[in-house]
Amino acid sequence: MSTLFLVRHGETDWNRSGQIMGEQPVPMNQTGEAQVKRLATFLKSRSIHALYSSPVARALQTAEILASALQVPVTADRGLTEINVGEWEGQYWKHLTDEFARQQFYTRPEEARPPGGETLSEVQTRAVAAVERARTRAGADRLLFVSHADVVRTILAHYLRLDLKTVRQLRIDHASLTALEINGTLADLLFLNYTTDPGSLS
Repeated sequence: MSTLFLVRHGETDWNRSGQIMGEQPVPMNQTGEAQVKRLATFLKSRSIHALYSSPVARALQTAEILASALQVPVTADRGLTEINVGEWEGQYWKHLTDEFARQQFYTRPEEARPPGGETLSEVQTRAVAAVERARTRAGADRLLFVSHADVVRTILAHYLRLDLKTVRQLRIDHASLTALEINGTLADLLFLNYTTDPGSLS
C-alpha cells in the first residue's frame, strides 16, 4: 500500500493575469509563497518519505519550501512537468478564444493539442510513469509530488479510472493538497483540493 500526496505549486503573477506560463521560469509571488508556507506548516507533522517535483521553477520553489519543513530531499522528475502548451506559451488565454484547439481544450482535452504542444493523454502517460518510478523506488510508502493542475488531474484520472473528458471539472487550487491511497490495483481518494487558504471558501 502507498499513499500519494499531490500538491499544486503556489500562485504566480502570471496566474493572476491569465498569461500562459508553460515551462517559463516564472517565480511564485508573495501570495504563492504564503500559501505554500501554510501548507508546509500543515504537513510538518505528517510522515512523508520522499518528495518529487516538476523541474519548472514555480514547482521547485514550492517543493523546496515543503522539503525544508519535512526534512526530505527534493527529486526533480520531468514526467511531472507542466503540460507543453507549444506556441501558446507567453500568450494570454483571453486572446485564444477563436483558436480551434483552445475551444477543444475543455470539451475534448484528451485529444486537444496546442500548436507544437501536448495532449492531456500524453501528459497522463508521462505523469503516471513518474509516479510509478517513485513507487518502485520507495516500495510501500508515503510520497509527495509537487506539480501543476493538469498533471495532478491526469494522475487522479488514472488511478481513480476517471474519464479525461471531464477531468478538468476537478478543481485544483494553488498550493492545494490531494491524497490517494493505493492498494494493488485499487485506489481510494482520501481528499481533494484541501487548501489552508483561509479565504478559499469565501
